[in-house]
Amino acid sequence: MRLFSWFRRMPQTEEKAAPVPRRWGFLGGRRVLIESPYVLPKDEAEGGRLDLQHHLLKVAFGRNYATRLRTPRAILDVACGTGVWAREMAKEFPRAQVIGFDFDRTPLEASLKVLGPGGQFPPNFQFIEADALKRFPFEDATFDFAFARLIAPFVPAAQWPHVVGEMRRVTRPSGYVEVGDSGGLPVSPSPSFTALANAMTRLMQGRGLYTDPARYLAELLRRAGLIHVKERTVQIGVGREAVRQQRMLAADMLSAGKAMAPAFVKLGLFTQAECDALIAGMREELPRMGITWSFTWAYGMVP
Repeated sequence: MRLFSWFRRMPQTEEKAAPVPRRWGFLGGRRVLIESPYVLPKDEAEGGRLDLQHHLLKVAFGRNYATRLRTPRAILDVACGTGVWAREMAKEFPRAQVIGFDFDRTPLEASLKVLGPGGQFPPNFQFIEADALKRFPFEDATFDFAFARLIAPFVPAAQWPHVVGEMRRVTRPSGYVEVGDSGGLPVSPSPSFTALANAMTRLMQGRGLYTDPARYLAELLRRAGLIHVKERTVQIGVGREAVRQQRMLAADMLSAGKAMAPAFVKLGLFTQAECDALIAGMREELPRMGITWSFTWAYGMVP
């Protein structure tokens, strides 16, 4: 009962755990983390891109998770970003208590602005400020379902066992842990996109990040002690809704390319003029040449 009484004490949308010390800076007019492996900005514009990416994945997969959930009582969203996944889960499971945590509430603020002056998150959702690379601020066996998606841009390869291990620790026996991530960056015949994607891959490798995390997900779950581990993979940008998915994916990648341009220039990978030309090339080439993306969900049960 401690979890539910704790929720009743919490104010709408936010509760702070221990302070999360972070150093912020600005690069090319975008708010970024300093001394962090995270490769993308952390600001309201990035929040909009993340919401677009969420809707793309939901369109491609048909729902928000691969695990067969029935009546979860408590759900955890690790590194929840804008909170859009947690918000939809709270609506889908109105009897469940949903917690999302992240080390920065800026994307959440952007999401609240999109909802408008009268908008709010469902009453059964709460946000906590906490760091996924540290011990999660929850007791053992608190949740029925722990979920993380697209955490590869900030979780170094060496720290994935910690994150998955913490997800397992806070999930009760017979509950599920699920992680979803890509099989690498999207693929396109576009020369402009390919050049920027190769630069992104080099940047991720230099920061010790997985560039193709999907291939490791199932084994990470097994090593954390999960059982009945399964995988579901979708190819985004193919099939009946290929045109719609490719349009959304192209917009996602165009936004990401613009966001990363200042870092590319600072590191000497491209000049500003070269970045501008590549982004313009992407805008013209992707709708004509197409783009696809492989995405995998892996999940398992806590014994």
